[in-house]
Amino acid sequence: MSGKWEVAGKSKKAGVAASKKSAKKQKKEVVQTEELASAENFPTANPLKEHQNIFNLMRDSDSDHEPGSHEHHEDKENLITKARVSSAGRMKNKKKSSSPNSGVPAKKAEREQLLDQLEEIEVSDIKHLVSEVKARFPNNARIWLKDIQSYFLMKITVKEADPGLTMFGAAYPHNLLTAELSDFLRNTFKEIPESVMTLFYLEVLESFAKDTRNGVSSYQHRILLQAISQACPRTIHSNEVTARLQAMLTDSVPRSRECVALLWCLNTMPRNKLDTKLEVWFTWMLPILQTRKTEKAVQDYIFKCLDDTVRDIVDSKESVEITPSDFFGYFDLVFTVNNGLLPHIQELFMETLPVIKQLAFSSAPDTRLRTFFPSLLIRLQQSGTVQRKVVLSYLLTCLQGDAQTWLLWQQMFTKHMGSSVLLLEHLHDQWTSVVKTVNKTALKQTLDFLVVTLTPANGKVKVKENQRKALALSSDMSHALGSPLKGALKLALLVMFALTAVYILHDVKEFGSFSASRTGRMYTSVLENESVDRILQNVQECGKLVHKYGMAHVPLLMEYSYTIYNSVSSTLLLFFLFLQENLNYLLANREILAEQMKAGVVDMLERSYSCLKSLTTPERVVWLEDASAHYWELAVQYWDTGLEYVVQYWATGSEYVVQYWATGSEYVVQYWATGSEYVVQCWVTGSEYAEAWAAEAWASTQEWYNATTVYITDNFINEPVTLCRVKCWLVTAYTWLLETLTHYYDSLVAGPPPLSE
Repeated sequence: MSGKWEVAGKSKKAGVAASKKSAKKQKKEVVQTEELASAENFPTANPLKEHQNIFNLMRDSDSDHEPGSHEHHEDKENLITKARVSSAGRMKNKKKSSSPNSGVPAKKAEREQLLDQLEEIEVSDIKHLVSEVKARFPNNARIWLKDIQSYFLMKITVKEADPGLTMFGAAYPHNLLTAELSDFLRNTFKEIPESVMTLFYLEVLESFAKDTRNGVSSYQHRILLQAISQACPRTIHSNEVTARLQAMLTDSVPRSRECVALLWCLNTMPRNKLDTKLEVWFTWMLPILQTRKTEKAVQDYIFKCLDDTVRDIVDSKESVEITPSDFFGYFDLVFTVNNGLLPHIQELFMETLPVIKQLAFSSAPDTRLRTFFPSLLIRLQQSGTVQRKVVLSYLLTCLQGDAQTWLLWQQMFTKHMGSSVLLLEHLHDQWTSVVKTVNKTALKQTLDFLVVTLTPANGKVKVKENQRKALALSSDMSHALGSPLKGALKLALLVMFALTAVYILHDVKEFGSFSASRTGRMYTSVLENESVDRILQNVQECGKLVHKYGMAHVPLLMEYSYTIYNSVSSTLLLFFLFLQENLNYLLANREILAEQMKAGVVDMLERSYSCLKSLTTPERVVWLEDASAHYWELAVQYWDTGLEYVVQYWATGSEYVVQYWATGSEYVVQYWATGSEYVVQCWVTGSEYAEAWAAEAWASTQEWYNATTVYITDNFINEPVTLCRVKCWLVTAYTWLLETLTHYYDSLVAGPPPLSE
């Protein structure tokens, strides 16, 4: 009984399920019939047929297989392969699309296949498709873009072997499109609002990354991305797009194919200037290498982007600016141990470093090199052998190009003593070339500063090794820079003083003592002269008087004067010590200097001999002989004629000379007597006038001297100089100047006086 109930219940449920299934199937067939009827109203263009087949295929993909539908199923499966709407279809297409021409290179075959599929695209079909969609959905531009994307998805199925397309140009694959199709895409994208294009670009970018990650074709996405970049540059440079692209790049670093594909997308974005492309490389691609998780493909592509950008900059000779942060990011990546770079990639980056340095240092070096100097000096202490050589050369470049780096080095010297000592050693080793290229004034100031700073205080016994070494190097270079043999003027003065000293010594040696020598007698005669003795006495008396009244009335001024006097005297003392030191240097190195002078004389003689030898070549000797023979022939030819003219003019000239000599003698005797009388008369008169003028001038001078002495004594010595008196003097001077200017101004305004009748 229970079994029958169970059987009856089971059959009932089965009947109910069968009835529901048949009703569902009938309903589905009715829906299919209605959709087929509605589909007949659409145009019969190929894109719409393909869309209809895709729709039917996706609708019936989950339905049960019925007998007799094997051929129809194969057609559906071909459409799946062609449209690539499922991952299974994509993998199947991958198996079916293996090229039969296996002997043809992969890159060439890939490009030819893509070109063939692009040639199959009918521009009229896609225009008709877009126009129909615009008519049905006039206010929904995203549907237009989706249909364009679907059309390219169906038409292009070639899979790229290299995600970075390194074997092709930057415009590939968009440059394979026909001009008509490219213009149509550009005009269509320009009509659509920027917000919609931004969302569509992000969707295409995500689809592009997903398809690349899954290993299927993404050429259609590349073409659309490039078309949007050319038609809507503001869209791809918006903050939303750049932020999303940067996030995708950061996430895709472990996946090399996807990372290279996104870097290709970044590299194809249009930019007006090359320095912008270089800045993008430092901002986006360099941090990827610094993560230390990149693979070979990513490193190769990033270096290729840098190499292409640098080559374009060098070829175009465009000036670019690399900031210190970007430069040292690249610098540290090259020299960091275990940086994750492959050996050949690190070697390539090392070879490119001089070009990057040239680009960074060449832009406004007189003002920008000071920004690179501190970081280079800090990196010098803990660097390896190769890095140390590079850093030292860069530091020397900074010192040669920007004079302010010397002051910056003075400020950093004490804190970075070790690095500074290495730099001093490098300057000392390269002294011959350094002294010719750097600013000598700044170098001299820096060396003097270091000598003063590093000199230990009195009583200090312990001195650090670096300080001692730096002091020795600075003193040596300072002495070499200040040597008198470095300038022609100093050399001339040195020679003059040396000759004077030699003459005095020879004079003293010849006469036995200084007092008996010519120099001693001249010195004694000068001192014993009454005028000189009187002048020296007056100077001493005036000095005592000035000291007495100055210390009584203006002590501060006198102290200041004495300070200046001590400074001058110490300077002169240093000069004499300097002279003595250089004389000792000449005496100690007289053999070396004699050899140098001898070598100079020999070199001068050799140059003179070579010059004479070049002038006495066989050709020049023949020319000289010919010229001499020619002039000798002319001299012989004109000798007789010239001699006749000389005899003729000599006779005539002798007559004229005798005649004018007699006449001239008479005039000379006559005017000599008259002139003698006038000279005697003028001399007497002039002597009288000179005596009168000298007496008057002497009286005026004495009067002025007495008045000045009385005025100075009354106003400056007897009475102290106060602020009120100074104020009174200023008021008097101002009043006199004002009256004088007023008088001259009135005279100029009134004009000259009228002429009297």
